[in-house]
Amino acid sequence: MQYEYDAFVFRQRADGGGPLLALFQAPAGEVDAWTDVDRLAPDNKLGPQREPKKSRISSIKRFFADDPDNTIPTAIVVGLKEVDVAAQGNISKIRFEAVPGQPKPGLIIDGQHRLRGLQAVNDATLVPIVAILEATDLEMAFQFLVINNKSAKVPPDHIRALALNYSQEQLAIRLRTARLSQDPNLGSVGVLDEDDESPFRGIVDWPNNSVDARIVAPSAIESMAAEVRSLGFGELEDLDSVNAFLIAMWSVIKEEWPDLFVKGSKLMSKVGLICITQFVCTTMKTWARNPHLRNQVDPGDPEKVKNITRDVLNTLSPRFFKADWSSTSYDTRAGRDQIMNDLEALSFNVTNSEPWYEGLKVVDRNWLQVHLAEQGGAAAAPADAV
Repeated sequence: MQYEYDAFVFRQRADGGGPLLALFQAPAGEVDAWTDVDRLAPDNKLGPQREPKKSRISSIKRFFADDPDNTIPTAIVVGLKEVDVAAQGNISKIRFEAVPGQPKPGLIIDGQHRLRGLQAVNDATLVPIVAILEATDLEMAFQFLVINNKSAKVPPDHIRALALNYSQEQLAIRLRTARLSQDPNLGSVGVLDEDDESPFRGIVDWPNNSVDARIVAPSAIESMAAEVRSLGFGELEDLDSVNAFLIAMWSVIKEEWPDLFVKGSKLMSKVGLICITQFVCTTMKTWARNPHLRNQVDPGDPEKVKNITRDVLNTLSPRFFKADWSSTSYDTRAGRDQIMNDLEALSFNVTNSEPWYEGLKVVDRNWLQVHLAEQGGAAAAPADAV
């Protein structure tokens, strides 16, 4: 199929050197039809890009849906071959052809998530494009490395220092649609407290929320985010993907164990939040190493994160978090290790149809004896039952 676009065609360097560039726009559906991505794969070890993260694509689609003024003006960068350029004053016509069964003329160098996200919004969404015309493979590899290693985040204080007249409150509202905050210290805490899809919306223990609603310690969310990043998955390199991961995971936990999302619940304690997050993450990493299970693991896909979380919860019991514990505080490295060991034992017990409490060290023995006696008049638990 033939494609034709109006474009500004130029060379960036003042001395007239360097590759020929074209600046133009095209509908996302069309761009998808004539571009490809050189992805890293077992049979293509030189491919520079990973599979697209579904969480990033979903976040762009949500970003457009959350506010009618939201746009992404940043251009994607593509290498474009076999292009006919016809100069017409300041505007040129560029023409090229995509032939079914043959390599596509365009190769995405930067912006695959932006393109997929804009296409998910609507095939007709316009994509700003900077094309490197007749780019060699060497030039495209060079540009990919430069673009991905030279970018730097702009501190919010730099924005405040500009001579811009805007309302802080209105900016904060707009930033929430992008899961961002004006305060660089909030990170995941601000997102998980304010995002409409977050199971922690409005219940973080800080001044933004009413006293009665404050359940979750901000430091717990920070530790949960750090635990997710420590997984080492490439799909979780950016904060937005980490937040999407936590929202997906904990949405399932809230759905399955709703009566534990209350003030004073052990699950909602800092150590409970951290340990369950760590347990799910550890399970996911174990599955990723298993050739029979690795296809189920995609930390960048919220639906797969939900599925794994649901599978993990099926091997646990909420009774562990309803029981009295032997100590009033486990918020130390040693204490968290004890809880993690008990979660492993609990998972083994439930999976093998053993009594859920068998071998658990954290559950208080006296509470367990009373609990078992209340459950159908069971005999007191033997001394080594816990």
